[in-house]
Amino acid sequence: IGGASGGRRLAASGGPRRAAGMVDQAEAAGGTAEELQRKVKALEDAIRQQEEQHQAELQRCQHELERLQRLVARLETEQEKSIVVGHNTGEDYFTRRVEWTISEWSRRERDMQRGESLWSPRFKAAGMEGLQLEFFPKGREKTTFEGFCSLFLWCPSGAKVKYQLWVGNFLRAPDEDEYTGRIGHGHSNFCPVLPEVNRESDSICVGVDLLEVQATREIAAHGLRLLSTSIPTLVAREVQVVKSSGIERVVWRIPKISERLRQLPRGASMWSPLFAAAGIRDMLLEFYPNGSTHTTKEGYCAFYMRCGPGVSMVVTLFVGGVRKGPIKTTFEGQNGKGLPDFCPIEGEIDSAADALEVGLELQHQPNKTLQIESG
Repeated sequence: IGGASGGRRLAASGGPRRAAGMVDQAEAAGGTAEELQRKVKALEDAIRQQEEQHQAELQRCQHELERLQRLVARLETEQEKSIVVGHNTGEDYFTRRVEWTISEWSRRERDMQRGESLWSPRFKAAGMEGLQLEFFPKGREKTTFEGFCSLFLWCPSGAKVKYQLWVGNFLRAPDEDEYTGRIGHGHSNFCPVLPEVNRESDSICVGVDLLEVQATREIAAHGLRLLSTSIPTLVAREVQVVKSSGIERVVWRIPKISERLRQLPRGASMWSPLFAAAGIRDMLLEFYPNGSTHTTKEGYCAFYMRCGPGVSMVVTLFVGGVRKGPIKTTFEGQNGKGLPDFCPIEGEIDSAADALEVGLELQHQPNKTLQIESG
């Protein structure tokens, strides 16, 4: 019996020890799992932190790359501005026409925004240095007509210039400005730009004719083409003025008039080239297909002519078959003479040719008094 009870006592006493061992092992296993979980969480936190640092570094690199790209673009622009195209001799005095061809039009149109401009290289012309053209393909802040471009001429301070800007085949009326500092003069609402693009060469040509300058060869570089005017050519122009004394009728034929009607909103005009007639120089026709800002009748066009101050004439203006005049008038300053409600335009268009003829008939009334002052 004692052995049996002793055996039971041994068995009983061994059970608690095995149980304690199992508890210890469970606690150890539990501790190991918690430690692993802590390690896993620590690794996840470390990986997350590294990812955040990596993203921050990528953003920093991206910003730095964009900054460098802007710097390169600015340096390229400054380099273009610093280039001066022209001769180092007196030949530049006879350079009166500047043509600037802007290539890769499709890319520039895609990448540029409203208010962004292109600068021509600096050039020498008409005896002046440091001239530049500034062109806004999509217009500037003050441009009010959709799809219009802007063009400005920059001249050195102290220059007084009479000039005529153009984009493609679109001419503006001559302007006369005095440059009193570093400033550009021109037009925010110049013309619809797309019709003037040369699609074959993917380019657009803009420029300026320098008519008169008060300031004290043909070459090609960087897209500029400077056309020099010789003294015989200038003399020939004066001869043409004299020969024009027998011309009393001027006809300006405007092709593709339907496109002009679509492209030019009310208040936007087009100008003829300068011409001489009846012995009068620098005459100009100004036509508003959809009417000017002063037009009051729907469907009416507006038509004006301009001439130098002090000129007197008897003039008749016509649009198609509609005539207004004769009227005796004297020109003062740069103001034009004409009518804001000239006539309904639709009935005067040659539909078969999609063209319109406008013009004038005139009788020059010269000032017959010659005034002479002693010195």
